[in-house]
Amino acid sequence: MHSLILYFFSCSLLHSLNGGHVWDFNTETISEYKIQDAKFAESDVGYGLICNPKCMPLIVDSKDFLPRKDFTISAWVSIEEPKQWGGIVGCVQDDHHIEYGWVLGYNDTQFTFGLSTIGADDGDGLLTYLDSADHGYKLGVWHYVVATYDGKTLQLYVDGTLSNETTAQSGNILYNESSKFALGGYVDDNENHPHDGRLLMISVDSKAINAIDVKNMYEKRQELSSFESWTDTTLDWEVEPYLNWPTANEMSVSFETTVPTIAEISYRSEDGASRFSMNSALQKRFHQFRLNNLEENQKYFYSVSAIDSKGKIIEIEQLSFRTAPGENDSFTFIAIGDTQSQADVVKRVSDLAYMHRPNLVVHAGDLVTTGTVKSDWTDHFFPSMQPLISRVPFMPVLGNHEQDAKHYYDYMDLPQPEMYYSFKFGNAEFFMIDGNRNLLEGSAQLEWLEESLDQSSATWKFAVLHQPPYTSDSDDYGDTYLTTSTRGDTNVQNIIALLEKYDVDICFSGHVHDYERTFPIRDGEVTPIDQGGVMYVTTAGGGGHLEHFDPTNTWFGHKKANYHHLVYVAIHGNELEFQAIDEYGKLFDVITIKK
Repeated sequence: MHSLILYFFSCSLLHSLNGGHVWDFNTETISEYKIQDAKFAESDVGYGLICNPKCMPLIVDSKDFLPRKDFTISAWVSIEEPKQWGGIVGCVQDDHHIEYGWVLGYNDTQFTFGLSTIGADDGDGLLTYLDSADHGYKLGVWHYVVATYDGKTLQLYVDGTLSNETTAQSGNILYNESSKFALGGYVDDNENHPHDGRLLMISVDSKAINAIDVKNMYEKRQELSSFESWTDTTLDWEVEPYLNWPTANEMSVSFETTVPTIAEISYRSEDGASRFSMNSALQKRFHQFRLNNLEENQKYFYSVSAIDSKGKIIEIEQLSFRTAPGENDSFTFIAIGDTQSQADVVKRVSDLAYMHRPNLVVHAGDLVTTGTVKSDWTDHFFPSMQPLISRVPFMPVLGNHEQDAKHYYDYMDLPQPEMYYSFKFGNAEFFMIDGNRNLLEGSAQLEWLEESLDQSSATWKFAVLHQPPYTSDSDDYGDTYLTTSTRGDTNVQNIIALLEKYDVDICFSGHVHDYERTFPIRDGEVTPIDQGGVMYVTTAGGGGHLEHFDPTNTWFGHKKANYHHLVYVAIHGNELEFQAIDEYGKLFDVITIKK
């Protein structure tokens, strides 16, 4: 990681250009400087410094050359990994309402430029993000992207053509003293997203050039656009196969490869009497198949393969799953939450869950630390949850750490509208709720929840959401060592009346990193289960750092534990067995409920 920083400092060629600077990573640079671990593409693909997520962006100490008002900022860049917050060059701070500076970058499909000026200042800065509209980028292909600003109009060009403009900003640029000027990434006080691709040139110029000049600059190196897509990444599994959305007759299988591939999935019944296969029509990296023609509560074998443009093939053979049970079938499920940190703990809990061979896993949110960071998914969550999720379907809800990110919706295949949904499993129905969205009376989600509960005829009803309606936590909802607490999330507490009205049995939640099972509750009082009491279970021990309880018990508090853990539930007819098990396999809570 540090060798790339040395490379930037040593061999970036800084030229004065109308008061700005140019960093040019060209053939002269390659031959003149030989820095260990700095890698370049070959001439037949247009050269370029190879950047990847393990390379740290260059942080430049001097800011003397940064534009104060007018500017032209440009780059020859190749992108290999789409990112929601991809960065090429910038000096930006974007932290909730605090928005300063500028950044040239890209999102999942387009180039972007963010700018904050005095003309749009709302007291703590306000960034306008301009995207390249219909001029999207192609992976592995050289593009020339330019942003110009003359104090009134911000324009964004791709490959010599104006793609978008705005007059939302005006006047001098607003900078934050703590902002870092960074090359090769999107960097601010709380984010660091390294560029994954190649860089050939970056220019920061304190003058706004016109469209003709942009076109001329592009044409000087236009031959770069003719090179075919190139990547230094070899074919492998980015995300190994995993399962979502089980029904009696269907199952979703998803996986991702490191380079675009054509993929095939084959599946067969346990006895081999039924065999099926499906192919992806297009070359892509992420593949999602909805397997159908399945039979209820039956075991199936499946295998996947993928082939890249060079003919190389990777395969995973002979995985298996079981379809959802029927209303008269017994089944088991695991409830976990908050797997966002400590991969070793997540792996331990996941392996323990798989040891029990459950039929289903429900996840109470905060799958990852930062939902917008792809590596949190590919390097932490998915590998830590294997082999469990390749054999057992999992159904999650959004936590606050997912940040409602596109990665969540891309990776998960869930019933509509995905941010909240319900699904049936055996003689149970699960109501998966988004505690980050409005649950006030009259909200779309609360109306959906009541309608779904009203229509349910399931023997067992479970609610799953991230934020707890009831918790004995020490400080998430008020510091209980010093003052009082709301004893739960005030937004999600709006679901309590509905859970009681429609006889929900257990409400699972996460967010507070501990284990708690309340007494059954109805109308704000401890009420026996057979009289309609709802039990609330916080199961947030999947990996996040553990938290503490109120030093004095609450009126609803029953069993508590500061353990990383999972909850195991077995259902057979009108009887439910419930166990809480710590990460080392020790049973520390058990109950049985009979209807």
